[in-house]
Amino acid sequence: MDFGTVGLKPKLRANPTFDTVSITPFAEASNWTLALTLIAYFLGFLVRGAFGFGSNLPIVILTAWALGPHHAVILVVLTGMMAQIYLFPQGVRNADWPLALKLASGVYLGIAIGTFAFVSLEPKVFAPVLGALVILLVAMDRLNVINRLSKVVDLRSRLVTFALSVMGGFVGTVSGGGGIYFLAPFLRYMCPTPIGFRSTNLVISGIFLAGRTIFIAVAGLIDLTSTVEAIVLMPFAFLGGWAGGRWFARANSERFFRLLSALLVLGALLLILRNFL
Repeated sequence: MDFGTVGLKPKLRANPTFDTVSITPFAEASNWTLALTLIAYFLGFLVRGAFGFGSNLPIVILTAWALGPHHAVILVVLTGMMAQIYLFPQGVRNADWPLALKLASGVYLGIAIGTFAFVSLEPKVFAPVLGALVILLVAMDRLNVINRLSKVVDLRSRLVTFALSVMGGFVGTVSGGGGIYFLAPFLRYMCPTPIGFRSTNLVISGIFLAGRTIFIAVAGLIDLTSTVEAIVLMPFAFLGGWAGGRWFARANSERFFRLLSALLVLGALLLILRNFL
């Protein structure tokens, strides 16, 4: 499966106009395909509701088999942006806003560079490297290397946060998701409490998804049918986010960060797996 054309030169489906109001969401999908898609969105947003990020990459991996890579990425960006209407406010009060705003400009530059990579280079080259890099960062976190590194380098400096955010935006754009998997080990250090970590990730996810939505809109890839399909998926995204939030409210710090490490390793393995699709 070639992700190289995702978001750039897709084969666009017929876009209904308001003169031809009949729209059939998922018209070409079988019942099994639709069921898989609904389950994937529930599980993906269960993860996002619990940790504040992490839904896009597993959803793309699961649904790209059934819907095709272009269709899968467009849907996950649109649904993710709609979901921010109720997820983003959960992060507003406890987010590290200075850090989130420092990351914003770099994220958008990373999206631009990632778009250039789609056009000029073979995206499959990046997936194993990015996956291995995320695993390395998780290992650094578990071995307390990042904490030791903070004594030598100011991880909150403008240069460091800018470099990290550019890489995160690049990873997320090239891979169709997973940008915050790259940032998470550093955010884990910068936001040492579960509530601060989750809230900051919800805010950064909103910033990232806004950039991706602007990109696909400018590229002319959002049509009425895809928008309706995203709306159809929203109840399952909402239920998943709600259930994840309920789990978060009951989880203690040790369990939260232990599962976070497992989630990051899984995300890295999915990045590598994507190379073989």
